[in-house]
Amino acid sequence: MNSIPQLQIALDYITLPPALVMASLVVDEIDIIEIGTPLCKAAGIEAILAMREICPDKLILADFKTPDVGGLEATMAFDAGADMVTVIGGAALATVKQAYEVARSRGKEMLMELTGVRDILGRAAEWRQIGVDRIVYHREWDAQDAGREWGEEDKVIIRRLIDMGYKVTVTGGLTLELLPFFADLPASVLICGRGIREAPDPRAAARAMRLAIADLWSGSNSGSPSPRPGTISAERAAKAVRFAVSEMGLLLTVDGRECPGCDSPQRFCVGTRTEIVTPAGIDTQALVSRIAGALDLAGGQAVGWSQPGTFYLDVGLLPRLDERAVTGLLSATGSALNALGYRADLGTALDITRRVLSE
Repeated sequence: MNSIPQLQIALDYITLPPALVMASLVVDEIDIIEIGTPLCKAAGIEAILAMREICPDKLILADFKTPDVGGLEATMAFDAGADMVTVIGGAALATVKQAYEVARSRGKEMLMELTGVRDILGRAAEWRQIGVDRIVYHREWDAQDAGREWGEEDKVIIRRLIDMGYKVTVTGGLTLELLPFFADLPASVLICGRGIREAPDPRAAARAMRLAIADLWSGSNSGSPSPRPGTISAERAAKAVRFAVSEMGLLLTVDGRECPGCDSPQRFCVGTRTEIVTPAGIDTQALVSRIAGALDLAGGQAVGWSQPGTFYLDVGLLPRLDERAVTGLLSATGSALNALGYRADLGTALDITRRVLSE
C-alpha cells in the first residue's frame, strides 16, 4: 500500500479575485493551495499575501518556476507567506542551490519543476547531490492541448525519481477517471486544476477527488489492487479516529448539529481528516507539538491545527494505514491531552478503535 498523496489545487488565473473566491470555496477539501505561474506573473507577491490572509493555515505553493536569482525569489515568496516555491528545471545549478539553501534555512520547501527538461534523470541526479528532494513531474498545458497522453513511460520515470529519493508531485490534466492509472505509484502530491476549478460545484469536485485518492491509495477501491494483509481503508481508519476522539470526550467541529453518523450518506465528516475542538484551557499549538513529537517524522504530518481552538488528525497523511499506525496516532493524542491536564479515557478510545477497524 502506498502512502496517501496530498491533494493540491492549481489556481491558474490571470487576476486575483477569482482565485481568492475559488480558494475559499475548496479550502476545506484540499491540502495545498498553488498560486499558479500565470497568477504569480499577473498579481505578483500580492497573490501570496492575499492567499495567506484568507487561508492562514493551509500550505501555499508559489509556482514561480524561478529561472535565475534563486535565493532572492525564494526569499520573496517565503517572506510573503508561501510554504513552497518552484524552480524551473532549466535553471543553473547555482540558482537551484541558492533557492534550496534559502528554503532549508527557513524550514520551507523548494521543488524542481520539470517543464521542458529532456534529460530528466540526469538532471535529477545533479539536484539530488545538492540535497533537493522534491520534484514536480508535469504534463504541460500545451502538450495536453497537442494531444499528449499519459503513458507507462511516464510511470517508469516517476518510479526512478522516487527510487532516487524524491517526493514526486504529479500534475497535468488529472481527473477522477485518470486517478486509477497512478494508484500504484507512491506519489507525494497530486495536483488538480481545471478538473476542480471548472466543475459546476468546485467544492464537491475537490471532495470527490480527495475521497477517490484516499480510497485508491489505501487499496479500498474495488477497482484497485487489494490491500496487503493488515492494511485498512482510509475511510474506515478515519471512522475509527472519529469514534475514538468522541470516547475521549472531545468534540468534532460540526457546528453543534446532530451528527447522522459515519455510515450515513449525509455524514458531516468527509475525507481522511478529522477536525477536533481543542479542550478549554489547552493550548492548541502545544497540544499539536506534543502529539507530533510522540510520532516519527513521517507520522507527525498527520496532526496539525487549522484555526484557533481546533486541531486535526488526518489518517491520510500517515506513512502507512494499519491498526498499529492508527492506534499510535490516537495513543499520542490521548497521552498529550493527559500531559496537558485533560482527562482522556484512552483505554476506552483504543478499544472502540480496534472494534471499528475489525468490522
